[in-house]
Amino acid sequence: MTQAPRRIVVRLPNWLGDGVMAVPALRALRRRFPVAEFVLFGRGVFEPLLSESGLYDRFLPRGGKSSETDAVTALRDLDADLAIIFPHSFRSALEPWRAAIPMRIGYAREGRTRLLSHSISVHRRGRDIAPVPMHYQYLELVGICGATGTPMDGDLAAGPEAEERADEWLALRGIDRRTRPLGLNPGASFGPSKIYPPELLAAAADRAVRAGHGPLLILCGPGEEGLAREVEDALQSPCASAADDPPHLDVLKGILLRLSALVTTDSGPRHLATALGVPTVVVMGPTDPRFTAARLERSAILRRDVPCGPCHERFCPLDHRCMREIAPDDVAAALDQLLATVAAV
Repeated sequence: MTQAPRRIVVRLPNWLGDGVMAVPALRALRRRFPVAEFVLFGRGVFEPLLSESGLYDRFLPRGGKSSETDAVTALRDLDADLAIIFPHSFRSALEPWRAAIPMRIGYAREGRTRLLSHSISVHRRGRDIAPVPMHYQYLELVGICGATGTPMDGDLAAGPEAEERADEWLALRGIDRRTRPLGLNPGASFGPSKIYPPELLAAAADRAVRAGHGPLLILCGPGEEGLAREVEDALQSPCASAADDPPHLDVLKGILLRLSALVTTDSGPRHLATALGVPTVVVMGPTDPRFTAARLERSAILRRDVPCGPCHERFCPLDHRCMREIAPDDVAAALDQLLATVAAV
């Protein structure tokens, strides 16, 4: 790169968790080009997620009913010098190419190499894609233009307004500011294969309450209300629940900061909690843990090696053994150990 770019557009990942794991790369870019204008281009949910991070100057929503033509027009109007393309899809590279952004950086996947001015070959072991943590993949991309960082640069924060709204949301459910509930996150947007059976999660939570880790708070996103109610119905312990009003992401940040810990699936809230410094117990089934093996200092990962996994399928075609073989006692014991370890630091 012969001169520093005036304006940089970053095509964000599509999944919430991947967006959180991209934060160290975004921060590395900001340090490398402190004067450039940064425009984030992606799903609107990321705007409140990153609103307190200082990582962008403008946010350009992408998705919903917007067409490819709309996206190309919006990108062309930016007159950007550099596009960092985090997703691996063909379309995510096609749009900056059609918008004639001079420098376009991304992974050489999905037959899109000719659409990129600078590309990196995907890491492989034989014919298979090597399980490199997403944090490092994104840092590798921005490294092309001289930006450097580590996964430890991925901290996020909630602003005063978000924390105040979170306090109000919790107060409506009988949780005052002195209380640090144990959070349960049963959902996973990826698909049902990532979901720990509600009756097993409830049994683990009841054991945690008996060990003194209550009260309980069930969290969920839009569309996951039914799952939250299934967990609530299976509990023997009292709980508060988000099923009647799933919080927006900016409010969720404030809620997570109030938790003693979060028991969660391998999903977006898992990564958000990690970025906020919240201890997390992750019940992981069909996904390969090596893709997210960074920033695990305050995490406990529970999984079982099964002959059919990790399959990365959204729907289990068999008996969901990768999740069902994780016993509630194992989840409760992992929580005990994690909280003891965090308290000792």
